[in-house]
Amino acid sequence: QKIAVAPLSVKEGITSKIQREMSTLQRVYVTRQIPPEGLRILKESGQVQFELWDSDDVPVSRAELLKKVKGVDGLLCVLTEKIDAELLDAAGPNLKVLSTMSVGFDHLSLDELKKRGIRVGYTPEVLTDAVAELTVALLLATSRRLIEATHEAKTGGWGTWRTLWLCGHELANSTVGILGLGRIGVAIAERLAPFKVKKFIYTDVAPRPELARAINAEYVSFDELAKQSDFLAVCCALTP
Repeated sequence: QKIAVAPLSVKEGITSKIQREMSTLQRVYVTRQIPPEGLRILKESGQVQFELWDSDDVPVSRAELLKKVKGVDGLLCVLTEKIDAELLDAAGPNLKVLSTMSVGFDHLSLDELKKRGIRVGYTPEVLTDAVAELTVALLLATSRRLIEATHEAKTGGWGTWRTLWLCGHELANSTVGILGLGRIGVAIAERLAPFKVKKFIYTDVAPRPELARAINAEYVSFDELAKQSDFLAVCCALTP
């Protein structure tokens, strides 16, 4: 009905209407392929137009990024993009929101963002379960010598049966130490408990009784942690 009463031709009327509508939408630049659910939110919001660096393998180049962010209202980035004064200057005053698809934010110049009043979003805790599961997988693969055993199975190196060959070490009745008891350390301990671990110990900059109670862990000194632990999980932030 709108097309029928438009004074312009059908083609010109539709084109100009779309152009007018697009020009009023806020612009978002996405620096890497992200999960489809994230893009769906952008698409279905009806509030933004977005452009995507459509690659999961190759990061957007710095020169391309500086060009693409010009005039954007929002920026969704990942760890490979350094968000500093140069980039924020290139984006200009329209930039209101920056979100990074990461737990860490070392690649963001927070002082610059705060100075310009740009809101920052990130994804805390989203990797807790994944990190804990992979840590347990690595612990089991190492203690039970799975990589060595797999190699022997592939190359036919097992020979005759031997009583002590590639036995590894049991978690049962062991003492597991955690260096840095945070949510990931707790998640690791929760996954190891069903293996009949005898004792959990930990050290941190200070005792953390609430978290320790969740896994029945004992606070010890760093030297005691090293002395008593049969297995040691290092769960520290990368700081000096």
